[in-house]
Amino acid sequence: MSSIVPDLKLPLVTVDEAHWQKVHANAAEALEYSIPLKEGFQISTSGFSFVIPDGMDFKAPNIIQIVIGKEELYAMAYEQGLTLYTCDKANLVPMYGSRPFEGFRSGTKLILAIGHLSPPSSELPQPKFTVLWAGVVNIL
Repeated sequence: MSSIVPDLKLPLVTVDEAHWQKVHANAAEALEYSIPLKEGFQISTSGFSFVIPDGMDFKAPNIIQIVIGKEELYAMAYEQGLTLYTCDKANLVPMYGSRPFEGFRSGTKLILAIGHLSPPSSELPQPKFTVLWAGVVNIL
């Protein structure tokens, strides 16, 4: 008798320089991640150092955002000392009127951004998101 064990392991997206969607000095194009459709995926920030621009009033990232098209924006907290995050229905919350997160869809291209979200202030009436790293993830 054999039993069928589902593949519960989530794909891993490792934050690195090669996938950072920024203008690279040598004009190289940033790589994109391609992962299989699952209930979610994990993000590893282990070994990556986020560079905080001069003059910022923060010392580290505090948010991970997922952007899917023009209509969907989701987020989860980035915590100091934690290097592995699970992006799934249990952890992603909708932002700015997005519908609740229902799961990833095959064929989706999303933007994964890690940065700092500053609350509104008297000088800036809208929250300000400072991107410290961003990558593109293709869901197969």
